[in-house]
Amino acid sequence: MTNKRNRNSVFITYQGLRKLEQAIIQAQNNEKDAKLTVQELSNRAKVSPTTFTRIRKSSHPVDRDSVKLVFKSLRLELDEDDFYQPSQQVPCSWDRAPDTTEFVGRSEQLQQLKKLVLVEKYRLVILQGIGGIGKTHLATLVAEQIQTKFEVVVWRSLVQAPPVEEYLTSILQFMLGALREEIEIASSFDAKLSQLMECLKKHRCLLILDNIETILSSNGQTGLYRAGYEGYSQLIRCIGEVAHNSCVLMTSREKPREILLLEGERTKVKCLKIEGLNLREGYELFEHLPRKFKYANKEQELQELIEYYKGNPFVLKIVAAQTQELFAGKIASF
Repeated sequence: MTNKRNRNSVFITYQGLRKLEQAIIQAQNNEKDAKLTVQELSNRAKVSPTTFTRIRKSSHPVDRDSVKLVFKSLRLELDEDDFYQPSQQVPCSWDRAPDTTEFVGRSEQLQQLKKLVLVEKYRLVILQGIGGIGKTHLATLVAEQIQTKFEVVVWRSLVQAPPVEEYLTSILQFMLGALREEIEIASSFDAKLSQLMECLKKHRCLLILDNIETILSSNGQTGLYRAGYEGYSQLIRCIGEVAHNSCVLMTSREKPREILLLEGERTKVKCLKIEGLNLREGYELFEHLPRKFKYANKEQELQELIEYYKGNPFVLKIVAAQTQELFAGKIASF
């Protein structure tokens, strides 16, 4: 039973996800009176909401028969290029990457990111936005969905502001082993940086560098580095200036000064501004919260809350939790 189940477990490819998302949007547009919820879409496909969400995100393996049901419910044919088996996954080091199971919305930005990375082959993309807006989750989800297009995936956080040499060592330790590069990690910063760039040139690697803002200055000088962290400036410049076959995704609340000079279509460096959720995505976020909160409020009240907090998912979850605890989930009372 276990072997059979493993053989039947699949992930959805970029092509399959694109077909699926377009079909969902079309189904939503066909609804004249109300928007289709995840519950309603999963009911139509005769699968659970959790399974439907996992299929839509391709962040966890799912049963291929369930995928067929979802595609069929949206009048789609499941082709061989629409899925792949977990055994095809590449070596990944996710460190403290967040769980993306409850991720909602961002379908347009997900497609845009995938196009930048897979089609247009950008070598450096930075996701910029205020705290809580969803940069880390977005970068993690897109990495999960496109991981099979790379030889190795490395996710590393800068939230503890590690020294640049320590940071490079952490990346190289996993990357060199995964790529079976039988070389010893260098001792100096310049040599470590050269080893990293050599890997990025020789192999198709995906790096996610999260929370860049923690090593930037907080004294009002936007985009500059804290004392002792200037080496990161050299790291970012190399990644953006040197031609290589890999992609580096960064997240930050502010744009490092180097990006201003590097950004452009010819240089394959781009800064993508991440805004709040729109109304439809905000409603979807509330669907994942306790039902008491959702049904204690009218759609107009939910809309006002989404607009007031500018679609910031982190803030909306906090406000919803406080409203649930103090005011029985009623926004009007809040």
